[in-house]
Amino acid sequence: MDLRIAITDDLNSEREKLSSAIIAPFSKVGLNVGNIDEYTSGEELLRQFSAGRYDLIFLDIYMGGMSGVETAKRIRAIDKNVMLVFVTTSNEFASESYALRANFYLLKPIRSDSVRQLAETLAQQMQNRRSVAALPDGTVIPLSSLVYTSCSGHYVNVYLVGSEPLKIRTTHKIMEESLSKYEGVISCNKGVLVSLANVARLDGENFLMINGDTVPISRRKMTQIKNDY
Repeated sequence: MDLRIAITDDLNSEREKLSSAIIAPFSKVGLNVGNIDEYTSGEELLRQFSAGRYDLIFLDIYMGGMSGVETAKRIRAIDKNVMLVFVTTSNEFASESYALRANFYLLKPIRSDSVRQLAETLAQQMQNRRSVAALPDGTVIPLSSLVYTSCSGHYVNVYLVGSEPLKIRTTHKIMEESLSKYEGVISCNKGVLVSLANVARLDGENFLMINGDTVPISRRKMTQIKNDY
């Protein structure tokens, strides 16, 4: 499948550089670049945008008019799944990009090793999106939809992106045996599993998840979990 891509930057030279820079590295990891639409502002992009129109959007953060962060907020209100990459000269807005489920943060001037890392990251993320996870009761969910699980009595609550939690009669141990084999799913506290892909940010001794919930991290496991994250 060819990727439908949008590049939004108020500088024509920057759009051209990025458009040229991604083709070879993306192709090397099996990401075929199809149509690339270029926009000079967030406002111009949003006038043309609709859910499902693009697979990947590059957003310059510092633009005249609407910033890339504000543009991303409006995109996320319409499309929860499109991949977002912020392109900027500073990592000042890194925490905001995590909260908006950005897939990558690309610093200017754009270097070939950064684009290569971007390509590898996106390829892995797309593979994860196609993966499914089997829960102990036989329910199958997209791996990308898993936020975290928590144990309550004889049940485990499974929190999902954009859906009501599932309540499954099982133990944390059995749930951990089912889910910990999947990349990025770890035990961060007693009776709790998190999907690192759906962590918005690390906040002290807690994970802030993309659904707004706060999940505490075990002090005993803190160093290892931070390394994993």
